[in-house]
Amino acid sequence: MEVERRWGEEDPLAGDSGCGEWIHKRSTRRLRLRSHERSSDPRLKLLDENAFFPGVSKPRQFWLKHSFLYACFKGTSVNLDPPPAIIEEEEIGSRFDAEYPIYKPQSLLHEPIAGLGKQVDVLELLGDNLLSFYTSSQNVPSIQPTESDTGIPCKGSPNVQRNPPPEFTTCVNVVDRRGTVMAYSPSTTPGKGNVNMVSTLDLKGKYIMICCVFVPSLWSSWDGHMVHHTALASHELAEREDFVTVVVPMMRKGFTRSSSAYEHFLSGFSCLAVPFHESQRREYICSALGFDGMLKVLILDPSQKVIYHDQPSMFFQHGAAEPGLFPFTPESVPKFSLHDYFLENRSLNQILGLSDSDALYNIEYLAGGTGEEDGRITISELNRRFVALYVCCDGAGLWKLQEVYKECRRRNYELEIVVVCIPFRDQFPPKFQEEFIIKTLAESFELLDWWFFPFNNTISHRLWGMCELDRYGEGVFVLDPIEKYVDPYGLQMMYHFGMDAYPFTRKKYIDKELQRKMGMRLNSLLLPVANVCCKKRGSGGSIVEKPVAKVVENKNVVLYVYEEGMKYLADDLAAWYDKNIKGKHPNVEVLTLSMDGSRTSEDDFLSMGWWVCRAGPSKSAKVRDEYCHPCCVTNEILVAFGEDGKIQCVDSQLFECQGPFRGGDSRQEIAREFKRFGYDYMLRFDSTIEPKKSVRF
Repeated sequence: MEVERRWGEEDPLAGDSGCGEWIHKRSTRRLRLRSHERSSDPRLKLLDENAFFPGVSKPRQFWLKHSFLYACFKGTSVNLDPPPAIIEEEEIGSRFDAEYPIYKPQSLLHEPIAGLGKQVDVLELLGDNLLSFYTSSQNVPSIQPTESDTGIPCKGSPNVQRNPPPEFTTCVNVVDRRGTVMAYSPSTTPGKGNVNMVSTLDLKGKYIMICCVFVPSLWSSWDGHMVHHTALASHELAEREDFVTVVVPMMRKGFTRSSSAYEHFLSGFSCLAVPFHESQRREYICSALGFDGMLKVLILDPSQKVIYHDQPSMFFQHGAAEPGLFPFTPESVPKFSLHDYFLENRSLNQILGLSDSDALYNIEYLAGGTGEEDGRITISELNRRFVALYVCCDGAGLWKLQEVYKECRRRNYELEIVVVCIPFRDQFPPKFQEEFIIKTLAESFELLDWWFFPFNNTISHRLWGMCELDRYGEGVFVLDPIEKYVDPYGLQMMYHFGMDAYPFTRKKYIDKELQRKMGMRLNSLLLPVANVCCKKRGSGGSIVEKPVAKVVENKNVVLYVYEEGMKYLADDLAAWYDKNIKGKHPNVEVLTLSMDGSRTSEDDFLSMGWWVCRAGPSKSAKVRDEYCHPCCVTNEILVAFGEDGKIQCVDSQLFECQGPFRGGDSRQEIAREFKRFGYDYMLRFDSTIEPKKSVRF
């Protein structure tokens, strides 16, 4: 008689589980089914084995390609209704999600492994021998990233370890006769003499990650994302001589006798595995780890002490090779932040983990249209140019980027594009995505001179984590070779400000707007205004009118442009004037200008000794349009000019002055102005400056 042991509602490990909260939780809306109920689903028969990870079914291939191309030409991320075949896979994935493991009585542990710091007897837990499923991959760097003096992994560092490639299967995408993409070479599988048996004694003195997972796995299931990320991490970790991954497949009901499903799943990993025929031991290990159907790992240090016990969320967020993350302890994982890298003093080498002598190839060469020398560029050469790293997830930003790129070429503006594939969100097998994107860029867009960065799991995770994936769904990092500055908002700059924003960094664009405003002169700004009026002092309050040029000559002038009903700064201006200027600095004049022609506030302003410009709305609009950025046209302007007619400070900077105006950091005020109009990302244009809150709202 089978005994069903369920974990979840009352997990004996939950009190000391290790590290953080896993971001993908089992859906509570889905019906929880017993394993034997799920196995009776007739739709399982419709699924070819190659629809399971690491294979991709032909309908899913078509759907991924179709969605990518649709987003490319639509110019935004889209959620198209999936075809019936995909819906069917997703429904079966939902049933997989509802499945819980069933343990035989002899597999149950009376005392499960619990908590950090517990000592584990690996030989007793894993048995004497394990199968080796190591694969080498052109998707895995042959040089292990090391930490440079800036904290960024760099292949060119002198202490880089070069490891020979493993001897087993090559992790490439093979299309079989049925059109199914496989993330492995089917010629080397267990039972054919290509997988070695490894003694558990060989694990001594190494870090060991034991991974319990339900097999088979579907891309569309909740666990599919984590299986994918853990498999990619296993290839990176295989480059380390001090780390071993051991996968313990828990076979689903209906697949307990399927060695082919076992072999098929493990072909996507670089790992050791508990042999298929040792089903009782596999159940025993899963029971010991508290496996409840969702992928779970136990990481041991070289002394075989537990240092991590949870779902491996760090692989989903960072990959496995970021410096500072290994060995995945509760101390290192939550504190690790991708934003520590930005924004100053970064080069292409550091972002991509490459050395100056490394090279990239362009789309034309990769598509077979040119020789190697013509389609090759070194990193040292790219470091001397403006480079846009295109973080390509679903193609949503491609249309805008190619439009901007072609216009740069027409104007002879320097801009090199490097494409970095991100296969995580839509669950692309990396090589499948690479080949499809190269073909799309070459044939559909003829972007033959764009450069291509081969997939690297950690680098793709790094860039993906740094992107602000808003409605555009993708990102563009612009690298300024002059200021050694990296801006992750290049795509937003292109969308919002167009070619006027070249080279598409916030810092350069704010500097450009600052120079425009610093080039203004008060006389030229007030050309539409002929005369101003003021209450004459000591003559019964009669109104006098003078030419504006005469009033502002050799004066410090505060210009306040407003719209009646939107005078947010008027009270603050009056309080500042009474406290710091009135009766103390006769060389300071205040000029007011109504945008809508309203004279409601005139008497108040005149009574304070300010000058009033009685210009009509059309003339006032000319002053506003001359001063404001086209994307930040406001109906309230406060700006101070010096005796020479040049801008000294704007908005809230004025209220910090207790006498004659002094120039502050007007770049921050310009950035805040952009933020007020919805361009929030402009505020942090310089990571060395801590932005102050605006006083306007």
